[in-house]
Amino acid sequence: MLARFQKYIAEQQLFTGSQKILLAVSGGVDSMVLWHLFEEAGLHYGIAHCNFQLRGDESDADEQLVTSTANKYGVQLHQIKFNTKKVANERGISIEMAARDLRYSWFADLTVEHNYDVIAVAHHTDDVLETFFLNLSRSTGIRGLSGIQPKNGNVVRPLLFSNREEIEAYAQLHQVSYRNDSSNNELIYQRNKVRHQVLPLLEELNPAFRKNMLRSISNLHEIEAIFQSKIEDEKQKIVAKKNNQITIKIDRLKSLPNNNTYLYEWIKRYGFNFTVINEIIKSLDASSGKRFYSETHQLIKDREELIIVPLEKEQTNKFYIEEGITQIDSPINLQFEIKPIDEFQLIRNKHVACIDADLIEYPLMLSKWQQGQYFQPLGMTGFKKISDFFIDQKFTLLQKENTWILGFGKQVIWIVGHRLDNRFKVTEKTQRVLIATYLK
Repeated sequence: MLARFQKYIAEQQLFTGSQKILLAVSGGVDSMVLWHLFEEAGLHYGIAHCNFQLRGDESDADEQLVTSTANKYGVQLHQIKFNTKKVANERGISIEMAARDLRYSWFADLTVEHNYDVIAVAHHTDDVLETFFLNLSRSTGIRGLSGIQPKNGNVVRPLLFSNREEIEAYAQLHQVSYRNDSSNNELIYQRNKVRHQVLPLLEELNPAFRKNMLRSISNLHEIEAIFQSKIEDEKQKIVAKKNNQITIKIDRLKSLPNNNTYLYEWIKRYGFNFTVINEIIKSLDASSGKRFYSETHQLIKDREELIIVPLEKEQTNKFYIEEGITQIDSPINLQFEIKPIDEFQLIRNKHVACIDADLIEYPLMLSKWQQGQYFQPLGMTGFKKISDFFIDQKFTLLQKENTWILGFGKQVIWIVGHRLDNRFKVTEKTQRVLIATYLK
């Protein structure tokens, strides 16, 4: 396996013998075997270990194993503890995503502080398969399906030539100490469901499944490279950037087949998702002036160009919703549907607002509440300060900060998830109903 390891590094040009490598080690069999191979190959490296404090004594035992092994080999060890659950809650993301963000941010700091050239992680071919199916379920596009790559920036994966079975056999043969992560068997995690349920079933249907699937993923990687080359070629003809402004020629964009895909690839980095992209494409033949928003940028449909500029700082807590949009997923997840009154049935749910569609003006605006804002709570004739409404509802400070207001101009339509403004309720005069649903 050592010979294959060295050959793979050379073939993929992952690093040279003179470079200094930061090796990420969890204490599991994959990273401990990779560590053993690094030592056997005589590479110049240091160790980075994160204790995410997710498994109590098990996490501490992982840390102890890494510490004792570093002392045995006499290698530089970098260690850190993270309050991962707290970070995940504060950022509103999964624990898995929080752990990933925390470790890679720390790795990046270490490379600068200690002059490491590359970061080595212990992914193998089983990880490639698991990631493929996870990305397939998330609709990540061809890039997400083209597999984990041997090298991505300064992150390298020297074990991608091997699979889990071979790694475990190497550990047994060379008496490599490692720790078993009990959470790897818990089916509450999506990756574990793929690992323990989906892949074994597919292998049962076709014993050659893993081999064939890896070949298909390799083919997709080559296709993705061709795809990106074409995307970049057309971008050079159509997209221009000057200072902080990006312009896209509308006539040339319209002439492209599947132009929504081209546009998505060009502007996804500015936070525009596929739902908004499709709305932009629909607007290409409309009059100029229409605007579309992401969390950080706005896109303006001019006569001959689409113009993208960053939002001003005071605008970043304001998100605009154009007429015809059926769903947004940032900063919160809202769905919109318009029904004629004869097809409408009243929905009594605080997460659903039934609004007289003819009393509102577009674009709608989703924003955080501001001191001094008033609204007329549903069922009342008088006005109330939103701050007083929060007090009456016994909102905590965190609840206040996380509450969004749907409105237009200076008008409040709905305190999202809590109370509709009485002025926009459905009445006997209503002809069309806008149903806004908050998917919390």
